[in-house]
Amino acid sequence: MTVPQQLPPADEFYLAAHDGIGGRALLPRQVLGVGLGAALLGELMFWRRVELAGDALRVIDDRPTGDQATATLLGMLRRPSVPLGPREWITHLSSVIAPSLIEQRLTNAGVLRRETKRRLFGGGEVSLVFADPRTPGEPANRIRTHLSYNQDLDTADLMLAGLILATGLDEMVLDTINPRDRARLNDQFRRHLPHPLHQLVAHARASTAVSA
Repeated sequence: MTVPQQLPPADEFYLAAHDGIGGRALLPRQVLGVGLGAALLGELMFWRRVELAGDALRVIDDRPTGDQATATLLGMLRRPSVPLGPREWITHLSSVIAPSLIEQRLTNAGVLRRETKRRLFGGGEVSLVFADPRTPGEPANRIRTHLSYNQDLDTADLMLAGLILATGLDEMVLDTINPRDRARLNDQFRRHLPHPLHQLVAHARASTAVSA
């Protein structure tokens, strides 16, 4: 199977936040969930299914998305048990919901596979491993390459880079970019990242500060 060159932002964040060889998460589980929850909300905002109205999220297009992860989230946003703002939604999604949705989507796409490790006295432990250990490094490598060649990131990658910074993942995957490239990234945030996604990244940063 050929993996698409660029996956949805939440999938890309999951990849960037893992070591490809051992499959180890580079972030604490709760912080990983913050990034994934924010990225899933960002996908719906990017596709104009959801908008930020003041300090609330409002569904503006509830047609089927054709994707189980975003369809599930859209259904939750349409029928919340209690009204939640974007930061509350990020926190709500971060513990179990967002990681489970993204792991299932990546498994369906063949990027992750389930592997059973047999125990000496019977039974086994099921874990998720990457079909290609090079795949997790691709999102951050793409961002670094664009910056080094002074190329503009598209909106999806700008949001991804913003969430990498908001969760502190940049200390591990963007640590080699020089001050000039960081300045380029900040300039692109200022000029090209839509304001609602700026707000989403800010909410992710605040949620990370509480979760860390």
